[in-house]
Parts: sequence; structure tokens; C-alpha cells
Amino acid sequence: MLRPLAALTAALAAVTAALTSLGAPAQAQPTLGDILPNFAGAGLGFAPEYLGSRNTIFGAAPGGRISLGGERFVALTGPYAELNLLDHRTIQAGPVLNYRFGRSDAEDSAVRALGNLDPLLEAGGRIGFHYLGLGRIPFRLRAGVTVLGDVTGQYGGVSVIPSGSLWVPLSPNLFVGAGALARFAPASHNRYYFGISSAGAAASGLPAFAPKGGATTFTAWPAVVWRLNESWAVGGGLAYTQILGDSADSPIVQRGSRNQLIGGIGIAYTW
Repeated sequence: MLRPLAALTAALAAVTAALTSLGAPAQAQPTLGDILPNFAGAGLGFAPEYLGSRNTIFGAAPGGRISLGGERFVALTGPYAELNLLDHRTIQAGPVLNYRFGRSDAEDSAVRALGNLDPLLEAGGRIGFHYLGLGRIPFRLRAGVTVLGDVTGQYGGVSVIPSGSLWVPLSPNLFVGAGALARFAPASHNRYYFGISSAGAAASGLPAFAPKGGATTFTAWPAVVWRLNESWAVGGGLAYTQILGDSADSPIVQRGSRNQLIGGIGIAYTW
């Protein structure tokens, strides 16, 4: 099965936007726009068929970043788009959009009998801290909180997602990074993705299940980037996600796996 891959972020956009700059010499009070390049790229990778599945699919995703002057920028990472509106050296804030794929024609016959899940659009905002260390050992540190709400009415709730990442160079052209994020979701979100109604139980043979809200997933990732020259960079990354709390007890997850692995490789042109 081939479809756009939401989780290719570690292998593409975060990789190129974060790291191409780290080999640059320190400047007198440089802005983010002076340091991080504009770029456009694409990647290929693998991910679970749906959240909680043990089956793997393959796909492709686009990525890009455009400076809007000073510290402001717009970035696209697969289905996730972010706009930073603040011209501030360390604080970033602005709106975000996130497209989430649904579940259709699941390979597991019991899960397939539950019916398809429609894709949906989440919208909200992010506020965070950003720091570029340009000393003897340069680094890029980013941390923040994203709030996302379902604007298409599929689950109708709001999730809170804290995240952080750190990038450092191993050489002028080789960079490594790591990060983590967690999703705290409402019960309506968890029922949509992991719940089983009485009608679904009758159709699938699985027991009815209604998970509560709370900590739903935790993700940690490493990635590596190699800058080929002034215009091109390649990278790869892996992301491990664990389904948490009530959602991990869902019969959907029990038939699949609470441990989810995502990986990919990407290439980007920078200017």
C-alpha cells in the first residue's frame, strides 16, 4: 500500500531545516533567516498501516521551508504546516495545520469490520522556545507546546502536544539530532481512533471498548543528515511511538501492537 506518509518529518524537513546551518560561521547577532536555509525536498519511508497496527505501509511526503524575513517563516512537513509570526530571537508562535489520514480497508479482518475512519484536519497554534548556539560547539535547541483541535468534526476535541529537539554537528557536513513529543488527547479523540461501539462489536466480534482521555502516545526519534554540498543535503531518521494509557488496552491495539516504528530517508535542495 502506498500513501503520503505523515511521519516522515524526522527524515526530511526537520533534518534539512535544522542542520544545514550548523556548519555556518558565527555572525554578529544573526537572525534565523540568516542561518537556516530555504529548502524544498521529498522523502520515502515506512509506517504502520494505522495507529496500533502491526502491518507496515510505504509512502512519500513533501517538505519545505521559506523565510518570511527576520525570524518569521512558513514550513511544511508532510501533512503538517507551521507559520511563525514572531520576529523574535528566541520565542516562536503562530498557527499550525495538521492533516491526519484515516483508516480504510485494514488488513486485519476484525478491524476492517469496524468500518473506515475518515481523514480529518486539525488546526491550532504553537508557542515555543528556540535557541541557536553558535559557539565552539554549535547546536540547535527547540522546545514548545502545540494545541490542536479537530475542525472537521470527526472527534471534536482538543489535544495538547509538548515537544523538544536538539541537533549537533559531528563534522562540518554531518549532523545528528534527537527529539521527543507526547500527545495528551481527550476521550473523544481516543474513542475515535481506539474505541469500539456496540454496533462495531457486533460486526467485528471484538468487545466494546470506550477509552478515557489523557496521555495517548509518546514518540522519540533520532536522525542524521549529511550535507553533500552548498545546495543539497540527504538524511534519514527513525521514530518510535508507544501507545499509552487506556488506548493501549484497546482490542484494536491488542490485535496489533502498542509499539509503532516509523522510518524514512529524504533529500532536499537548499538556497
